[in-house]
Amino acid sequence: MLAGGGKGELAELEGVSCKALIKLGDQEMIRYVLTVICATKQVERVVVVGPRDDLLFLQDHYLVEIVEEQGNILQNLVAANNFLNNGRQTIISSADIPMLTVEAMNDLLQKCQPFEHDFYYPISSKEKSETRFPGVKRTYVTLQEGTFTGGNVFLVNSAKLESAVPVIERFLEYRKSPMKMVSLLGAGFAWKFMTKKLTIAGLEERFSSLLNLKARAVISDYPEIGFDVDKPSDLALARKMLAGK
Repeated sequence: MLAGGGKGELAELEGVSCKALIKLGDQEMIRYVLTVICATKQVERVVVVGPRDDLLFLQDHYLVEIVEEQGNILQNLVAANNFLNNGRQTIISSADIPMLTVEAMNDLLQKCQPFEHDFYYPISSKEKSETRFPGVKRTYVTLQEGTFTGGNVFLVNSAKLESAVPVIERFLEYRKSPMKMVSLLGAGFAWKFMTKKLTIAGLEERFSSLLNLKARAVISDYPEIGFDVDKPSDLALARKMLAGK
């Protein structure tokens, strides 16, 4: 689980060392996510990457290992991968998705079986996302199959991860701009994007080629898997919804 990245706007506003430690009700945001991850039966080990001294208290409540953050998202991801060193399928999750549920995790893992690909990326429809979280601004991409937003939990073959990092880094740079992101795939894909002729299968094939692995998109019926607390408005909504539970 990625819980580092330094102080952002929300962490500064809330007076904590990282966003994962923002309080939602009576507990830190990361604990909502950890509770779900640890309750997912197929998970064998849990590693949290972030400011280690500030996160050690989690070991009093969860069976987790804490790794000191190394810098940006990808550096932290590589650090966790090297720490695990297992060459197996690894679930990668951000620590700012407090609405995540065990049902969403089980659904994702079920749809990934028999785990024949190297990279699984969940996507949720705009309709389901806006119904579940009305008014939340998300980045959407329109494909032939519908309009989708990406999730914040991935399944990766850890043996293939590090070699794909340089390409992933370029896409992360443009993750808030679909047009720029699609342009990295090539001129033909940019044209298909503008004319709404992109397909899931076409994107899977292109990503597989660029990353030198087998990539697959998984349509999730649980938009909770993609609702990240990224802005003050997201934080207010998360607090309201969790208080309502």
